[in-house]
Amino acid sequence: MVIPDILIIKNEIKKNYNNDYSKLSLTSNRCYTKLDTLHMMDGEDEECKKLETSTGEYTDASLLCMRLKGNLKNYDALDFFEKMKDYKCKYLHLWVHDQLLKLKGVNETTMKSTLLGIWNKPEILEKCNSSNFISYLDKTDYIKEKSLYDYALNYENLENLYGKTDIISCTTKIEEYIRKSKELYNEVKSECEPSKNIKFQRSCYALKDIQTIYPNDELLKLECKHIEDNSRFRRQRDDGGHGLQGDYTETSSSGLPAQEVAYSDSQKAIGTAVPILGVLSIVHRIGFYGT
Repeated sequence: MVIPDILIIKNEIKKNYNNDYSKLSLTSNRCYTKLDTLHMMDGEDEECKKLETSTGEYTDASLLCMRLKGNLKNYDALDFFEKMKDYKCKYLHLWVHDQLLKLKGVNETTMKSTLLGIWNKPEILEKCNSSNFISYLDKTDYIKEKSLYDYALNYENLENLYGKTDIISCTTKIEEYIRKSKELYNEVKSECEPSKNIKFQRSCYALKDIQTIYPNDELLKLECKHIEDNSRFRRQRDDGGHGLQGDYTETSSSGLPAQEVAYSDSQKAIGTAVPILGVLSIVHRIGFYGT
């Protein structure tokens, strides 16, 4: 029995991402969430409606159609890739291929044809060619390529949080992500040495791109100064305490890191409390001088 390539890739991704780094508060996760949501409604048209159910309900396929079309329409506005902004077309390719792998009950060839029909417009091809999207053939190399680009995208924020200061401790999950990303970097670097005579390996090109932004193997220099046990944080939280380290590894239901949500809630609380205290102060003064 021959297993379809799409199933092999899905199983490979599941195995490699069993630790579920998608739940960490990483720059790459926030960027992919924006690609999922920011411009989706700009892509709603008759072409994508054909992928809806017979009763007009959205399907995963119609939503992907809308998301891709919306992102391509607003390509110039996709300005959230920070230091890796010159490679936003690559990230768009990696994102849409990842989305395609997650679709269920859809013919892969038919869906690819639909997406390429959206992409292959002259005004779009000038800015972001669709060639990368159709060339993801090797499942292992795709995973390596995406993981490398994601780590490069995440590096600056991770370095600011954990590398430049010892105030914030890495959780075990963050430490694991950094360690495994560096191991992958070294693995690809070894595979892509000129003596190995690799003719075409996408992860080699990814490494070359990343080294133009982060030369001298800078991505290997990131180290966690302190590592905080997640189980300890959970115990502190269950006991009503607080753990700063958890703020940067958990994501709230709003999609923001827990620390940002907590800060926002604090601002709201302060914003409410200050006017009340001001009124009480005025009443107190009136009462004082009136006696």
